[in-house]
Amino acid sequence: MLYGSPCRREHRPSGGALALFVRGYGSTGQHRSPARPRRRPTREPQQTAQLLSRGLAGLILLGLVATGVFFVVASEQRRAAAPAEAEAEPDPIAAGMLASRTVDAAPLTVEEVFPDGEVVRPASAAPYRITMTHIDTDCGRATTGELGLLLAAHGCSQVVRAGLVAPYGDYQVTAGLFNLADAPGAADVDGRLRQLVETSDGSFATLPTGHTDPDALPTAQVGWRTRGHYLLYCVITRPHGELVAAGDPVAVRITSDLVDGYLGTTILSRRSASF
Repeated sequence: MLYGSPCRREHRPSGGALALFVRGYGSTGQHRSPARPRRRPTREPQQTAQLLSRGLAGLILLGLVATGVFFVVASEQRRAAAPAEAEAEPDPIAAGMLASRTVDAAPLTVEEVFPDGEVVRPASAAPYRITMTHIDTDCGRATTGELGLLLAAHGCSQVVRAGLVAPYGDYQVTAGLFNLADAPGAADVDGRLRQLVETSDGSFATLPTGHTDPDALPTAQVGWRTRGHYLLYCVITRPHGELVAAGDPVAVRITSDLVDGYLGTTILSRRSASF
């Protein structure tokens, strides 16, 4: 009968609906996008490196601050110690002992400047052999060019010098000192000397004085210092007239031995102590 057809069992829900649901879930599960990998393993090394960099920068900054503090403290300690040292060992020039011939009135002698007669013995250096000594009241005789006039203008009264042979390489040296009127005059000569020497308008003569071509290029080196009212100097040449270069280490050593050491420290310190 047609009456009962709408209630046929074949239209009931069956297990197929459940099966379809299960298949749909399974399908969705099979096509899900894969989960993104966690980034913690990458971030952690980066964070560690950043922390290490910041820590290292902090240590460097701390070291710089500590170094700065050290130098400041050291500088303050040196400043604090300087007055005590000055009081313990007063500079004879600062005290005025060699400031002028008014105080230091006794003339120089060859025996005072070169007492041995045969050698000069700088401190901490081998002896220099003396070939001859000379003293003169005409300071111009120990100079060339305009230097003699400059010395005369500042009251130069005498020059004591010696010809020497250095213990290194047989370099030949003329060394001595000029006796000027006062320390300001010596300082003025010192300030003008460099230009005179560089332009060949004036310099120191060698001992003995040789006859050289005035147009020839100079091959000697000269060095000088002032100490009180004295001008100390040396002229350095090589045995066969070769050029003594500006940076010649032997010439530097000779100037230190004779001008700074022997004449400046040994002779004039001894003279100042005699007051």
